[in-house]
Amino acid sequence: MSRLVVVSNRVALPEESRAGGLAIALLDALREAGGLWFGWSGKIDPHASGRIREQQDGNIRFVTMDLSKQDHEDYYNGFANRTLWPLLHFRMDLV
Repeated sequence: MSRLVVVSNRVALPEESRAGGLAIALLDALREAGGLWFGWSGKIDPHASGRIREQQDGNIRFVTMDLSKQDHEDYYNGFANRTLWPLLHFRMDLV
């Protein structure tokens, strides 16, 4: 039996509304194949400790963690948006 494992910056939890096409497509693929989606919960917690939360919805397991404000600034606003995004979109002039 195969299953899908998704690791992304932000997890689209089942109780949240989704506007983006990528989140909807990933969720549909996960529903069909079953699997695990791991990433940031979307919450900034000043006392974030790296603790993970697991939530099951049908055959999908969501595994998320909160970030501290500093982690969010360093990772999301720093590494992800200033390095990963330009690199993966072939914008070497921005890396």
